[in-house]
Amino acid sequence: MNVEKQQMATSERVEASQQVKPLLINSATKLRQASHWIKELAGMKQLAETMEERADRLEENRFTVALFGAFSAGKSSFANALMGEMILPVSPNPTTAAINKIMPPTETYPHGTVRVVLKSRDVIEEDVRRSLAVFHIQEAQLENGINAVAEMNISEVPANAKPHYTFIKAVKKGWDEAAPHLGQELLVDEKEFKKFVAKEEKACFADYIELYFSCPLTDQGMVLVDTPGADSINARHTGVAFEYLKNADVILFVTYYNHAFAHADREFLLQMGRVKDTFELDKMFFIVNAADLAQSPDELQDVLTHVEKNLLSCGIRHPRIYPISSQTAILSKMLAKGSLAPSAEKVYRQRTDAMEGELPSAEKGLVISGMPPFERDFLQYTVDGLALQAVAAADGEIRRAHDRLREYIELAQEGESAREERREGVRQAKEQATLRTHSVTVSNEERNGKKEQEELLYYVKQRLFFRFSEFFASAFNPAALKDDGRNLKKAAQDCLEDLFRSIGYDLAQEMRATFLRLEKYMNKSGDKLVLVWQKELQAIWSGIELAPYKVRSLQTPNFAEELPAEPSVMYSALSLFKNPKDFFEGEGRSNLRAELEKRMHEQVDRYLEQAGEILATALQDAFNSMSQSERQKVMDQVEEYSQGLFAALDAKVDVNQLKETETRLATLV
Repeated sequence: MNVEKQQMATSERVEASQQVKPLLINSATKLRQASHWIKELAGMKQLAETMEERADRLEENRFTVALFGAFSAGKSSFANALMGEMILPVSPNPTTAAINKIMPPTETYPHGTVRVVLKSRDVIEEDVRRSLAVFHIQEAQLENGINAVAEMNISEVPANAKPHYTFIKAVKKGWDEAAPHLGQELLVDEKEFKKFVAKEEKACFADYIELYFSCPLTDQGMVLVDTPGADSINARHTGVAFEYLKNADVILFVTYYNHAFAHADREFLLQMGRVKDTFELDKMFFIVNAADLAQSPDELQDVLTHVEKNLLSCGIRHPRIYPISSQTAILSKMLAKGSLAPSAEKVYRQRTDAMEGELPSAEKGLVISGMPPFERDFLQYTVDGLALQAVAAADGEIRRAHDRLREYIELAQEGESAREERREGVRQAKEQATLRTHSVTVSNEERNGKKEQEELLYYVKQRLFFRFSEFFASAFNPAALKDDGRNLKKAAQDCLEDLFRSIGYDLAQEMRATFLRLEKYMNKSGDKLVLVWQKELQAIWSGIELAPYKVRSLQTPNFAEELPAEPSVMYSALSLFKNPKDFFEGEGRSNLRAELEKRMHEQVDRYLEQAGEILATALQDAFNSMSQSERQKVMDQVEEYSQGLFAALDAKVDVNQLKETETRLATLV
């Protein structure tokens, strides 16, 4: 695309960005106006309340944009480029970083306010115990365990334990300052905010951080959530990441040009692939950061092809992929605002390949950065995929009120004898509607849900053992079993524990994805249930139109990330490990892998049995709650609709007022 076309795209991007908030605010205003007109009319009170509730949601206008990726992928620099400000500092080692939220300012929290919520003492102690367990330390006095790890020589710490070592060191270093404030909320300045983001000894104590900041993104009502890296050691971050993956309106995954993909990236992308088809819309965007490192267009295309193949292997088909230089983008945006420091001009010239002559324009810099195509598609998605969807639902509420009013008007204008005849019909219809509403059940859907769960769990086990060789090779690797004087028996046990952790983590992720699939099934059943009621009731009252089913988001149960393994059963298999030479050059590796795989079946079956009970209970509770709630909503709508009919038939309505209101509503749709 040439520069002129890119500039046009930039203009379109700005135009689109100006549409999101006005669209929603205008729609909310129409709902409130309609609600005001109908709330005192017979048979319209619930509709008016529903309109007010939807207007509240539209005015809150909070689309959540969740940013994912390993800590070294350049998430912070990309977030800064997206916001057009150097807001987030780059953290050198954020293995336990807090969740950072960039929020629209409010009256309570004006622009520049930073709210830091610290972990409770119990939570930080739980985090410490988890990390100490990696070093086989179980101290009643945590201080002793922390000191024992902190005094270790880092050269003696296994690679997979180094993030835990760093965390323990950070806790020790920051404890005295943080301890008096644990469990509290702090309001801090920008300087302190950057310390909480970038300094491990402060970040490890923060649960989450909210920065209230006005920028083009937040001005459109969007919340940017910079999640901890996919390689975070914080056990809770796995569940938190899943909730954002599930509930965020937009997902941005950032990988780095020079190392796409790391192991942590792949595990997270596998989870994305597991749940992608449960989303109503394709809300995922993939960023290849630092794309300006490519030496040629062919090299860049090779990397993009590599990324696409990796995504496909994780179950993500037809991804949106954007090569971007975040640093060039942020420098360009700062130049456009007149805030580019003279010291940064040299860097900007280097990135725009213009070391001499006139400084390239901000528009040219943005084109070079690759940012405009992403921003255009991103904002088009928020307008067409999210905002217009919300607007259409709001219009549907107004149209439903309009159609009901028209029916009441027609009834009220009938002759007295016709209305008397209709009164008895409405009474009988109401009785019949009540009976039909109670006769419809979800028992068949529940039975099918149980079968769906059994099938899903069967395939979970199949996928796990399909990957068993991969898990085994990662755990029992040459670096971990090097014959360099270390205790090889202990090293082999560490490898086995690493295998346990990998399989336990994978199963927990599979269970979260399975629950999301069952949640989707439950919502489909709810939607089907409302449609059945709609059909049953319209056979009685052709004019009744039920409110559409509202999708429920369920709380994901806690799934253990550890196998219910009996160490004696599994550890005895390590007798097959003789020495590294036999293991890697002889039959040792294949023999141990086969034996562990055979024994692992029982452990996995026990895990799935326990997890299956959790799923079954959660699904049963969800179905009960959904069916009872939806049935009551239908009964309430039947009652209100019949009240409106009786009011019209009894001539207890002002027909002129109804006509005037109907005309007004017609202008809003």
